[in-house]
Amino acid sequence: MNLVKKHFYIVVLMALMTTAVGCKKFLEPEAVSSFDVEYIFDDVQNARKALLGAYMSMSGDFGYGIRISGYWPYDTDELLKGTNPNTNDEGQLLAKYLGIPSNLQITNPFNQMYQGIERANLCIYNIPKMAKYTGGNVQEQAQLKRMHGEALVLRAQYYYELCRNFGDVPAQWQPSQYETELYKPRTSRDSIYDRLLRDLQEAQALMPWRTEVPGIGDPTDQRFTKGAAKALRAKIALTRGGYALSVSQQTMVRSADYLDYYKIARDECAEIIANPAQHDLYPSYKGLFKEYLLAHNLNDPSGEFIMVASMAFGTNSDSKLGIQTGTRMNGTGGGNLSVLPTYFYMFDSTDIRRDITCVPYEITFDTIKTGHTINTINDGKFRREWVTNPSFVFSSGNSAVSNRPAINNSLQNMQLSWPLIRFADVLLWYAEAENELNGGPTAGAIDAVSRVNKRGHGGSYTETAPVIPNDKTGFFKFLVKERMLEFGGEGVRKYDLIRWNLLETAIRETRARLQAWAGATETNHPPLAPYSYMADGPAYASDASQLPSYLYFFRTPPRSNIDDFNPFLYSYYKPGPVEVAPAGQVRVAWWIGGTVTAPQTFTNAFAQGFTANKSELMPLPQTQRDVNPNLSPQNPGY
Repeated sequence: MNLVKKHFYIVVLMALMTTAVGCKKFLEPEAVSSFDVEYIFDDVQNARKALLGAYMSMSGDFGYGIRISGYWPYDTDELLKGTNPNTNDEGQLLAKYLGIPSNLQITNPFNQMYQGIERANLCIYNIPKMAKYTGGNVQEQAQLKRMHGEALVLRAQYYYELCRNFGDVPAQWQPSQYETELYKPRTSRDSIYDRLLRDLQEAQALMPWRTEVPGIGDPTDQRFTKGAAKALRAKIALTRGGYALSVSQQTMVRSADYLDYYKIARDECAEIIANPAQHDLYPSYKGLFKEYLLAHNLNDPSGEFIMVASMAFGTNSDSKLGIQTGTRMNGTGGGNLSVLPTYFYMFDSTDIRRDITCVPYEITFDTIKTGHTINTINDGKFRREWVTNPSFVFSSGNSAVSNRPAINNSLQNMQLSWPLIRFADVLLWYAEAENELNGGPTAGAIDAVSRVNKRGHGGSYTETAPVIPNDKTGFFKFLVKERMLEFGGEGVRKYDLIRWNLLETAIRETRARLQAWAGATETNHPPLAPYSYMADGPAYASDASQLPSYLYFFRTPPRSNIDDFNPFLYSYYKPGPVEVAPAGQVRVAWWIGGTVTAPQTFTNAFAQGFTANKSELMPLPQTQRDVNPNLSPQNPGY
């Protein structure tokens, strides 16, 4: 073995081993004392440590801890990052489609994804060669085969993230020590996806279902199981069968055999749906986030969280979810993402997902909700007031709850994990594929969408149930809206719109709606033009003249049941009866833009630099192109 490569290999393993220690919700083994390759992959426990190192590349600031989850997926027709159109902040510039090749918010995550690929490659190459892989006892063989499958899923996730954001990227399928080509060229995105689809099919045969994990002697945790391999295969198949920006043609294209990939997605989703004991909808949409995601426990009994990026305690392995995102609490945090008012009004008045996803208030003095204006609605799925086990209390300087310990407001991490795939995804992917393959929705497709929508309304309808169209175009538009409402703030929307070739349309029509909103006055409420690419929101929210000009909130709410307390006095959907705030209440501008400067700034900042046939991809990092002369051409427009 080349000594330089052997040294590099051992250094990688050392980093891999030490990083694996303390992986939240996974095993927390002691670091091994030797880093010889033969030693690491001669023992089940040590092989597990190597695998956990591969998992850890998903975490931290440059993984799904904030950059890939909170910067890369925006701006879209649901949320935008930051409202300053003249910022020098690299994260906001990236979200505004103004990223450049030297932007570190691109470079560092790009490098970390390749770190994860190298770590996964080490496991994929070495674990099947272990004597116990075929010669150990039944439990050892099952555990090692599961680890092999997990490594294949991890590598697929890392390559998927790279391909959907950068297009054609260098592909390496074995550890660096065995590579003879130092500077790899860009590999066709489609050929990478095809390889990943084969890998994930192999992974399924190696991995247990969720409920089978204890039977092989593994603990119940957030490591991937058969459901993750199947769901990720469906996700990649839909992306492979969708539209993507071609570097050579410099336009959005779709392969002629795209229906073959829709069939793969349909079949994988159908098998998951047919196994409700493994994965199903959790009955409570709110509980899914409050009782599990933010309670540091993703093992919900329904198994809705099929695939998550788990975080660990530590600067390099934790997340800033709930710190940069979510609501403000006692004057700190939040504000990374803002909910568009046009998105807020896509929800009908009884859709409980609205108040989980959109939060028009902040919390002060621990128990007081202070109402916000319409242009300062925060994302809500990572709200810090729901974080428990452990909980984190932010000092207000005058805490209303004296028996709770305050902590420093400079806290940056709360160990919140990032959802990658939920069972709701599987239902809606199945419906989409059925609609495409059959020239219209089947009864199963309509039922799948209905299940998601009904859960979004608390399990029953207090208004008239929606009529789900039974023609191909109408059903697709309904599904485009339903995925928007279901997955707001989960980093899904941008990539859906890209594979549907609707991102340009969505940005253009949303900007027009925002402009109409920003120009509204008390006497001039311009109507909102209907969307062309998806079903519209409720009819009673489409005419701004029927919406409140102002809202009123209680200055001092009750101290009990703060979570369910709505500080606003009147409906979001009907004009209030007063123009002057009653005693004890505060008036905030709602659907009034002409007298408020912030909405116009808000409008100007939205997707500021988006350019069709360019912004669908990010630029390859300049540092990588500087050291690799084969990384040409650069993506279009950069």
